[in-house]
Amino acid sequence: MTSRLLAYRPEMELPESPDTLPLQHEDELALAAQLLEVQAPGRFDAFLARQLAGTVAGRQVRGTPLERPLRQLLGRVVAPMLPLHGGSAQALKQRAAHIFGMELEGLSPEDKEFELARHVVHLIDAVNTELAQQGRAAAARTPAARVEAAVLQAARTLAPGLLKHAAQTPGPGRDGGYWRREGGHIVVLDG
Repeated sequence: MTSRLLAYRPEMELPESPDTLPLQHEDELALAAQLLEVQAPGRFDAFLARQLAGTVAGRQVRGTPLERPLRQLLGRVVAPMLPLHGGSAQALKQRAAHIFGMELEGLSPEDKEFELARHVVHLIDAVNTELAQQGRAAAARTPAARVEAAVLQAARTLAPGLLKHAAQTPGPGRDGGYWRREGGHIVVLDG
């Protein structure tokens, strides 16, 4: 072997901290399968608790003031995409495909459901990772504001339709205030 091959050291992009590594593919598949078994809103909350306990980033959030607003917001954002509240399965799949920008043509109904569940699990993990990586500047904000910022950041890349849906429905915020969308930002108005 030549010495050039031995000296080769490619640069790799690694996460800032090994404590915030994303889900492994097998873990994501297992969580997606568990999510498909959820049939009631209360069981979805239990699923969120298991996902928080099962990932490194989630464990960093679990038991902190961020956990409650995270579970509440994800319950409001994610649960309506799942067949927990009735409604036709086809309409739910179409809405979720729109939110995640998924192309589901040619997939069996079971594969569509599994792909949707996989995307939901990936979004939840991305939100947990965003929260775990927030810097000191974020500590000055309320836990609900930190959670909302993490959801918006994760949605920018993983669920762009979620941002469009939020932009079309301005109105009361979670704490009684109001907000509006200005360009790529959400402006929270006290009121």
